[in-house]
Amino acid sequence: MKAFRFLKDKWFYISLIIMILLVVVTLEFTFSKLDKFTRHGEEFLVPDMVGMNYDDAVETYRDDFTFLLLDSIYVKDFPEGAVYQQNPKAGSKVKQGRNIYIIRTSIAPEIVAMPNLRNLSLRQAMVSLNLAGLKIDRLEFIDYFARNAVVEQKIKGKVIEPKQDVVKGTAVTLVVGYGNGDIKTNLPDLIGVNIEDVKNQINGASLNMGSEIFIDDDVAENLYVSRMEPDYSQEKLVTLGSTVNVWYKSIKNFDFNWYKYEKFRRDSIVEVWKLKKYDVDTIKYVIDSFNYILKHRKFSYDSLQREYDKRMVFRKKVPVVATPAEEEIIDFDDVDDIDFEIDTNFFYDE
Repeated sequence: MKAFRFLKDKWFYISLIIMILLVVVTLEFTFSKLDKFTRHGEEFLVPDMVGMNYDDAVETYRDDFTFLLLDSIYVKDFPEGAVYQQNPKAGSKVKQGRNIYIIRTSIAPEIVAMPNLRNLSLRQAMVSLNLAGLKIDRLEFIDYFARNAVVEQKIKGKVIEPKQDVVKGTAVTLVVGYGNGDIKTNLPDLIGVNIEDVKNQINGASLNMGSEIFIDDDVAENLYVSRMEPDYSQEKLVTLGSTVNVWYKSIKNFDFNWYKYEKFRRDSIVEVWKLKKYDVDTIKYVIDSFNYILKHRKFSYDSLQREYDKRMVFRKKVPVVATPAEEEIIDFDDVDDIDFEIDTNFFYDE
């Protein structure tokens, strides 16, 4: 067939091979350039820039990242103009051009005037300090007729006079009055409170921050109090100025919404039972049971752990007290305490 005669021509095959090679080379060149341009799949490790001069960091890494300066703060004993915090953290894997948010130290400390806190209430003093860019170091209580009234203001143990220049961000010790009468106060319920609000709530309750224990490593906005010591109780009273220790967990690992729901359920049931005039001891057992669960459940997002948590019950030893009639038929020398159990899961059905 004359139409397919070209198939016997060697120049046809040579031309076909050349065309295929040209197509392959063109495609390879195009995709390599496109991949280089987009850096498809390429990730960069964020370097540790904390302590590095901010301008030097920008100059060194400007081809890989975009720098955004969020704030400049004064930090004593830290290099001036250096990177103080960075986000994402060092070691994070990011794409080229990723925004790096920086907080650096200021070149010189910002100076503010010390406000006059004397004779203000503790809450008024906290507001004044906040407005001045200062913060509370701790509270010291002394005998004074006005409860929670500020008697003196100190920095590092020395009295600081009003209008005196101080570095912004300085921590101030407030000397506060016990007042007349009881020197006890209620604990604040800190479970589920973000780390940035905890100290204010503790100081606002006339108490001091104790130890802070970080169970999870996460950014501040994700860290909430999962445990406190002393344990919270509506009835528990502590001495003014006492310390409160707190443990922080990340919202990624602890279901604070479920925890708050359990607390709400406890309080709701107790209130209803009080209105219905249930036996006081029964109500107390219910409260103890819920409190046990709130303290010992993991409040994990893991489905198996959640099922295990929901099966948790509270058991309490109740001393056996024999009545005269029972003494005639029971030898209580051989009887220990009764194992009293309340399974709060039945409340789910109410």
